[in-house]
Amino acid sequence: MDKKELLVRTAIDLFAKKGYADTSIRDIGKAAKVNVALIYYYFKDKEALLQYIIERSARDLVIILKEVQAHEPDPLECLKKMFVRQILYSSESWKETKLMTTEENQLHGQAKNECLRLQREIYGLYVAQMKRLKEANLLNDINPTVGNFVIFGMINWFYRWYKEGKPLSEREIADEMLRILLFGLLKA
Repeated sequence: MDKKELLVRTAIDLFAKKGYADTSIRDIGKAAKVNVALIYYYFKDKEALLQYIIERSARDLVIILKEVQAHEPDPLECLKKMFVRQILYSSESWKETKLMTTEENQLHGQAKNECLRLQREIYGLYVAQMKRLKEANLLNDINPTVGNFVIFGMINWFYRWYKEGKPLSEREIADEMLRILLFGLLKA
């Protein structure tokens, strides 16, 4: 692992554990066992480091979701695969997901704008999927914005309560969440 990636991984661990506000550049340097000056070689400041982490994670997710859309022509199957893949990404990268959902408010100016742009891009991928479902006459008469926020609510809270080693795997939980999303909680 190169020095920059070591610093990024260390910052992710500390930001996820202690929170962005309670983690200093010195904490990161100490945990990574590097001189603090090295951090400033790669990043202007702590906010630039957080921005880098959030943007990289959001871009990775955009790539994953676009890949699913590119390879699955059926609109319902595509939505299912997007949902499951994002849940699995949230599990694989739970610390980054936590930072994307809880610490993006620490960013300012252009950094905040770029992260919001990436979030809107992710949101837009799901909006497009909802439109495809509507065009295929598969979508109930619901507000697509509300539908998208229900999806994101399920996905973005997953990392908070899921613990490895419990009776259900990430995939089983994703499938169960998807079943609830598509068919509701109550018997018809």
